[in-house]
Amino acid sequence: MKPFSAMYFLKENKKRCILLILMIFLSFGVYLGGLYVTNPMDNWELSIKYYEDIVSINRISTEEEDYNSLLEEAKKDDRVTVLELGTYQGFSWESIMGFDSGQCTFTFRSVEDFKIFCEHLDIECDFDSLKSGSMIMSEKFAKNQGYSIGDKVDKDTCDTIYDEFTLDAVTKEDGYTLYFILDDEESTSAVILGNTIKGAELYSYVYKLQSELKDTKSVFIYPGLRGELEAQFETFNIIYIFIVILLSVILAITINAAFVGMYQRREFEFSVYRAIGISKKRIIGKLVKELLLIDIIALLIGTVVVLIGLYLFNNLVLYPVGKYLRYFEPLAIYNMILCNVIIIVPLIVTRCKKMLKADVCEY
Repeated sequence: MKPFSAMYFLKENKKRCILLILMIFLSFGVYLGGLYVTNPMDNWELSIKYYEDIVSINRISTEEEDYNSLLEEAKKDDRVTVLELGTYQGFSWESIMGFDSGQCTFTFRSVEDFKIFCEHLDIECDFDSLKSGSMIMSEKFAKNQGYSIGDKVDKDTCDTIYDEFTLDAVTKEDGYTLYFILDDEESTSAVILGNTIKGAELYSYVYKLQSELKDTKSVFIYPGLRGELEAQFETFNIIYIFIVILLSVILAITINAAFVGMYQRREFEFSVYRAIGISKKRIIGKLVKELLLIDIIALLIGTVVVLIGLYLFNNLVLYPVGKYLRYFEPLAIYNMILCNVIIIVPLIVTRCKKMLKADVCEY
């Protein structure tokens, strides 16, 4: 094997290289931290997706005329379907961070209305046992709260539950959703489902209906979830990025110190290269290849170990209690790359500068 091969260096310095690979492997703490910090937002992705196909409206005035007028106009339009809702009811689920989080919840006035809602959003559910007084939860929500078919909830369960309900069905949704069916006479809210119009077009349509009311403020149109949730969790992301930079700098200093000790033993080697006329370009190339190979090996090992660890942790610990961590998350990946750059770039620059100054006359 040629001395200028990166593998030659690893072969001749196995123990030291293994130690350095393990130190770089520690940077995967940044990746795991990213998965943890973004988890609360991930849990809302399904609900966010639903709100791209539906618009929720509420009557916020004691006067019903404007609210009823908007609904009547929408019911005449084949492009949308209107479902009037009953009184809001719901309770929270526990996030992976330990705090209670809200949910996507609707109270339907009939089983038929709930069927229409499920068909529109492709929700799988067994409707056979449903009736007025039924509660329906997503599978993750039920596991998270420890509920099984037949369990009951009432006012004693939560102060935002006003009637008694029985869990009669569990949906296969990949998120935390909660539905109730109650034959409620009065309706102060509704959802408008887009049949042939969706997203921004659907919202524009409903806002146009609102603009034609006598009192536009008598009806509130919920603008969707994404903007509201991103604003709520922005602080988490800022703190996470600050910690990433701090941890990256600490790791960079620590790893650089370890490399200094190893490369001090090699100054004579590089001084000989210079003395026999090896170009600076080749010397730099040798150093860069060595350091990048160590980095790549550490990243490959880290990726395999982290993915296997996440798989086991999810299946053995989190899934049984209705929680989970994603395997990939853009913010975690970007910050892992940032951490690696902060570690490896200064390391390459400092080692190249130092080795290029090695002089055989000093030995």
